[in-house]
Amino acid sequence: MSLMQISQKKIKRRFLGLILGLSCLIGLYGCSKKTVVEEVVEEVVIEETIVEDIEINEDLFNVKNITLNDTALYRVINDELIEVGNVNANVNLDMSDITHLNYLNIKDTDLYVNTKDLQVSERWYEKRNHLVPYNMNIKTKSSYTLYDVKGNPLMTINSEDEYPLYVIEDDKYGILFQNEIVYMDKDNVNSMYENLNSDIEMGNELAVLMYHFFYDESQGESRKDGNFVEVNELREQLQTLQDNGYSTLTMQEVLLFMENKANIPSRSVVITIDDGDPSVFKYAYPVIKEFKMNATLFLIAGHEDPILNYDYIMMREDGLELQSHGFLMHQGGCSQGHGGRLLCVDYETGVEDTRMSLDYVDGGFVYCYPFGDVNENAKKIVGDAGVKMAFTTVFGKIKPGMDLLELPRIRVTGGNGIKAFMNNIN
Repeated sequence: MSLMQISQKKIKRRFLGLILGLSCLIGLYGCSKKTVVEEVVEEVVIEETIVEDIEINEDLFNVKNITLNDTALYRVINDELIEVGNVNANVNLDMSDITHLNYLNIKDTDLYVNTKDLQVSERWYEKRNHLVPYNMNIKTKSSYTLYDVKGNPLMTINSEDEYPLYVIEDDKYGILFQNEIVYMDKDNVNSMYENLNSDIEMGNELAVLMYHFFYDESQGESRKDGNFVEVNELREQLQTLQDNGYSTLTMQEVLLFMENKANIPSRSVVITIDDGDPSVFKYAYPVIKEFKMNATLFLIAGHEDPILNYDYIMMREDGLELQSHGFLMHQGGCSQGHGGRLLCVDYETGVEDTRMSLDYVDGGFVYCYPFGDVNENAKKIVGDAGVKMAFTTVFGKIKPGMDLLELPRIRVTGGNGIKAFMNNIN
């Protein structure tokens, strides 16, 4: 049963009782008379038909809701709804099936919002977190504001609350809200205390896997070289990761780990896929989506349509984030390395190209060097353009303390077998 279905039916049931009660009270109709009841029942059936249409729409978007306007937040205290803050407009919220009058519960919290302020969202992504909390909890002051990772205010809550601590930045703390890391200023925290409930083993290094192309032998396709991974081989790899309890991290989680601002589970990997080949959408995406894993696609922005293809929007919603593989730098022109143009391009051209590529993927902050080529010139260009982390094709794992603009990866070679795959990770 959908959220809208629950709330609409409850409202109509109260409406039905009110009409019947008033009818009997003022004596306009006898309580045994069927005409009023039939009219009301007919209205309930009509509303239920409308609700069924809404339910289908909700199923398309995994029952995500957004606020239409700034709206109040409530808690149920002594069976009464008490206003305790407000949530800003256009904030994505996951709603549970718990109701109080015509107020809906925000999933995984004790907060409520009025149904009149909500509408079904056109986003369907799942909020995911793979970070491990510190052995510390924080206690807030009597009023605090939560922000997203970009600093946009989400909501203000006027009460003292406690949260496990997930991220420690210079001026803010990260906590978990609806399975997503959000932030509050350190000034909003009243105190901290030790919490020894977490027994998850922390990771101190990380394998970043590098894929390129995919194919399907059942379609008569074959491997052209070691960069081609058969779709069932990919499925076996992801199944093995899942069976062994591995988390697939987002790039934001990787950055926090590398900057010593957050902890990751010891069994963690990163999936990266270079170039944006059509085989990614055709073969890799359905498998990654099926396992509900995260991955990063490094796109050669200058080779793509001027407007981001809807296929990429779909993949991004299902956990495949988009980052930069340059705009027009994925070509030769230099005598160093593999000849990648970024090695010897002039500073202004390189910075402009990098910024254009980051804009294309809608605020990217991670870069994959074309051909894996990197030197001091390339590092300065991407760093000044706003890149926080940059990856090469050099073999190896990453760990805090490394140069964030020259990070290694582990190439996944097609046909090597599952034992070699896991040996590289372990």
